Amino acid sequence: MLCFIFITVCKVQVGFLVMSRKKLEDILDILPIILTVIIGTFLFGIASHLVIENRFPDNILNLWNAWDAQHYVNIAKYGYAALTEDGRHLQIVFFPLFPYLTKLFSFIFQNYIVSALFVSNLSYAAAAYYLYKLVKLDFERQDAYRAVIYFSVFPTAYFLHAAYTESLFLALTISSFYYARNGRWPIVGVLGTLAAATRITGILLVPILIIEYLSQKDYKIRNIRLDIIWIGVIGLGLLAYLILNYVVAGDPLYFMEIQREHWNKKLDFPYEGFISAWNIMTGKFTLNIDTPSARMLGGPAEIIFALLGLSLTIYSFFRIRLSYCLYALATWIIVTSTGFWLSIPRYTLAMFPIFITLALLGRRKYVNYLIIFISILFYALFLSSFVRFQWAF
Repeated sequence: MLCFIFITVCKVQVGFLVMSRKKLEDILDILPIILTVIIGTFLFGIASHLVIENRFPDNILNLWNAWDAQHYVNIAKYGYAALTEDGRHLQIVFFPLFPYLTKLFSFIFQNYIVSALFVSNLSYAAAAYYLYKLVKLDFERQDAYRAVIYFSVFPTAYFLHAAYTESLFLALTISSFYYARNGRWPIVGVLGTLAAATRITGILLVPILIIEYLSQKDYKIRNIRLDIIWIGVIGLGLLAYLILNYVVAGDPLYFMEIQREHWNKKLDFPYEGFISAWNIMTGKFTLNIDTPSARMLGGPAEIIFALLGLSLTIYSFFRIRLSYCLYALATWIIVTSTGFWLSIPRYTLAMFPIFITLALLGRRKYVNYLIIFISILFYALFLSSFVRFQWAF
C-alpha cells in the first residue's frame, strides 16, 4: 500500500519533468517564484531566529520541527502507537499520508525532518504548478502568475515549507480539479483518494467534483457515463483513516473524541467560534499559552482571516467557476463550524480558489502591490514566530 502511494504521488508530482515544450514553458514561468520563496523562507527563518534570539540555532533543522510538525515526524518514526501514557495516542488526529511519505523518503535521506521538509517543498512546487495550469484554463497568463505569487506569499504560506500537510494536500486537491477540468476522471479518483487520506476536508472533493462533472455534462442525466464512479472512489481515503482509528483505538471515530477533549474542537455553529475568538481578544477567555502574542494571534487573527476567507469566497461566486466557489465555501464552513476557532489563518490557505479571485482583483496595479506588501509583511511576522516556537497557528 505504501509503495502504491509513493509511486502514485511521485508520478503526479515529479512526472511533469518529462514534458512537452508547453509544459516546460509553464514550469519556467513559475520556477523563479518557487525557488525564491523556498530559499528565501529558509534563509529568513534562520536569520530571524538569529537576530531575535541573538544566538545561532542549536540545530537549524529543529527550527522547522515545531508544533504539529513534531507529531508528523513521530508518526513517521514510530507509526500510530497504541494508547500510552506519554500522550502519543493524541497523534491519531493526524491523517496518515504525509507521515507515511516522510517514512518512505527517510530511507533515502536517513533523516526524518529532512524527509518531511522534502515532501512538503516538492508538494509546494507541484501545487504552484497545478494552480498556474488551472487558472490558465479560464484566464490570462498574467492572472495565473499573480495567483501563484499570492498563494506563495500568503501570510501563513510558510506552512507549505514546514513539516505540515498543507502543501501535499493542496498539490493533490488542485491537481484533482485540474484533471477534472480535463475530463481525466481515473486520475481524479486516485489523486482525490490521496487528498482524503491527507486531510479530512479532502472528502469535500466528492460532492464538489460531482457538481463539476455534471456541469461538464450540461446537468443532463443522459450524458452521465460510468466514469463518474471514479469520484466516489475518493471516499476510500477517508475510509482508510477510519479503519486506522479502529485498529489503533477500537473506534473509527476516535479522532473526534481526541479533538474534543484535547483541542476543544467540536462541531458547532460558526458564530460560537467567533464568540470564542472575541473572548480571547477581549481577555474574557484565557488560553493555555497566555502571552500577549498568543492573545493577539489567537483572537483578532482568527476573526480577520475567517472574515477574509468568507468575503473572498462570496465575491468569487461572481468571478470564477462554480465548483471552485463551492469548494472554498464548503471548506470555510467546515473549518469555522466549531465552538473554538483555532488555526483559521492556516486553514484559509487551503481555500485555493481565493487566490484566483485575488489574482483578478490584482489586475489593478495598486491592488496588486497592496496584496503583495501586506502578505509579505505578515508572512515575515508569522514565520519569525514559528521558527522560535512561538504561537503561529
